Parts: sequence; C-alpha cells; structure tokens
Amino acid sequence: MGLRRGARAVENVVVAKQMRRFFKALPAAERRDPKRVAQAYGRHLFHERRRTLVDEKRFADCRFHVGIGVGPTGFERLTQRAVLVSDTLLLSHHGQGPRHLIQTLDSRGSLSSADFPYDDGGPGYQEPPGEYTGGTVDTETLHMRCPDLDYLGRWLLKAEPLLRAGSAWYLPSYSVARSTEYYYPDGTVSAPAAGHARVPSLLDFMQDGRRVIAQSDAPAVLCRVVRPVVENLELPYLAGVPLDVFSTITAQEFGSYRLHRTWLRGELDGLDAALNATESEHELTRIGERIREGMYGMNARVRKVRRTRAVAASGAAFLTVGASLLAVHGPSLLQAVSAVLGGAASSGLWVALQTVATRGDLRDDPWYYVWALSEAQRGL
Repeated sequence: MGLRRGARAVENVVVAKQMRRFFKALPAAERRDPKRVAQAYGRHLFHERRRTLVDEKRFADCRFHVGIGVGPTGFERLTQRAVLVSDTLLLSHHGQGPRHLIQTLDSRGSLSSADFPYDDGGPGYQEPPGEYTGGTVDTETLHMRCPDLDYLGRWLLKAEPLLRAGSAWYLPSYSVARSTEYYYPDGTVSAPAAGHARVPSLLDFMQDGRRVIAQSDAPAVLCRVVRPVVENLELPYLAGVPLDVFSTITAQEFGSYRLHRTWLRGELDGLDAALNATESEHELTRIGERIREGMYGMNARVRKVRRTRAVAASGAAFLTVGASLLAVHGPSLLQAVSAVLGGAASSGLWVALQTVATRGDLRDDPWYYVWALSEAQRGL
C-alpha cells in the first residue's frame, strides 16, 4: 500500500528529524546563497558544547549505505542512482579539500602575564619576542573540510526532499582549531600557528555491518547490490532528470519508490558474484530490458486511464459530490442519477469514479514511480 494522503514520507527517523530542523530554521536570505547554506548545515550538525556530532549515538546506531570521500562534483549522479537501492545514503568528503571557517566556538582573553606558558616547553611552544607584559586571547574555531562549499550548498538545496525524508544526508568533516594571540606593549600581536584537533566523526564509529559504496583515491568498495547501479546499469528513466526534480518525485511518490527499490534490489541481489565480467554484463542487460518492459507496461496502463477519463468527461462534473454520495448510498445513487439524467450520464459518472480508484491503484505500483520520472523528462 502507498502512503496515505498527507502522510510524510520517512526512511530514517533520526536523519529526517535533524534535516527537517535544519531546513525549518534556515533563513530565506541564507537559502539564496548556497555557500552560506553549506556553512549553516555544518553548524547545525555540530554540538558546540560537546564538540561532536549532534545525536551522535543515535546516528551511530543507524544503518547506512555510505559514500566515503565522494569527488567534489560527483554527488548528484551518485545520489540519484544509489538512492534507488539504499536504505539511507550517507555522503561525505571525509577530509578532502581546504578547511573553511564556519564558526567561532570560544574566545577568552587575559591581561595577566602569568598566563604565558614560559615553562611549557611542549610541542608548538614559541618564545615571545621581547618582554611580555601584555595579554592573551585564546580562540577556538570550527572548520569544515570541503572541496567546494558552493557546490555542497546547491546539492543540499536540490536534495532537500530526500534529506527531509531521511533518505540521504551529508556528513561534514570537522576540525577544531585552537590558537593563542599574544599582545605586547608596543601594540604588536604574535599569533602562533593554530593547531587543528580533528573532531571524531560518525565514520569513526562505522562497523563491519555498514555498507560502504564509494571511496575516492582508491578502488571503489561497492556492495553487490549498489555497484551495478552506480557504475553501469542502464536506467533510462533517470536520463535528463535533474536532482531537484528527482528528489521531489521520490518524496512525493514514496510508496511507489519503495516498491520499485525492493524490486530492483531483488533483481540485483540475484546476480551471482562468481560471474565473470562478460556474464555480468549480459545479466545487467537483461535487467535493463525488464526495466524497459516495466516502463512500457505502466505507460500503457496510464494511457488507458487517460482514455477512460476522456470517455467519462460527461459525468466528471458530478465527480466530487458523486464520490461522497456513492460512499453513503452505494448503487442506489446510480439508479437515482439514471432516473433523472438518463443512462449515459450515470454511466459517465460511474466510469469517472472508477478512474479515480484506478489512479490510486497505479500509485501503489512499483512502476508508477518510474513513470513519474519519465514524465518529468518529457516536461523538461
């Protein structure tokens, strides 16, 4: 059965809760700047007091398909394809790219020279030039490593429906920088290089049961179900569909999407790991053919429904009221309509009502989701 009207699609409750909180609190002004969206996202998922990921324990208990270290511009394609077979897709740059300052966590000053660590002698210790009689300011700042904040922000906005549904999310790679500035009577400031302390991330808690599906700068580590979808399975219904449209349709047709995901997983899980490359390619071609057959079959069913609607046009004016009355009065309603308007009108009303029921049945079919994506292609 599909989701009831008005029901909110949720794949992973923990992820969905955090993503909905983030987008609800995101100001309109920041939405217009993808870079600021990425920075706000990084701040949202960081627990400032504990210096760790928010809801870390709950996240660590979740089961994800994981894309580690995905390339700087590979998110959109991987998202669309991996979501078709994933429970919840987790993407991360995992330390790639430059550090970006996203928040000052703490800044404390002191005017006492006694605070200066003359006898520290530890790593990073620097003797201040001249006599130190000024003050110090200790600062902690939060950084996020990412190849391109603007691209990440645009991905977050395009994938918003998926994130809200708990079907996908992004794990920032955090670090906290600690630095001390030393002030001197002549007004100069000495600022030793800040040391970056890496914040434990969710990936530190990933266990063997997690499913890693992509890794940059190394041979891809893909589970048997995900590999062909990400790499070489032909999926004609994704061609030309942008990520924002894909995300919206997936969230809106969540019941049909889940059914299609189950079907596709079953097909891919049946691939024998012992098959050689040629045999595997042949099996993938067969799956591709079954996908096309499913698409053609749903197109035919939808065309039939549309033709039925055209036939029912004469009775469609009574559809809204008629549906309610039919639920109360049943077949006696048709007899009354037939007596007043004649058999043709009552027949048209009945066909229109059946059409609505048929459309509902279509949305509970695993191929309705595919049809909706295909329709999006034609409308672009």
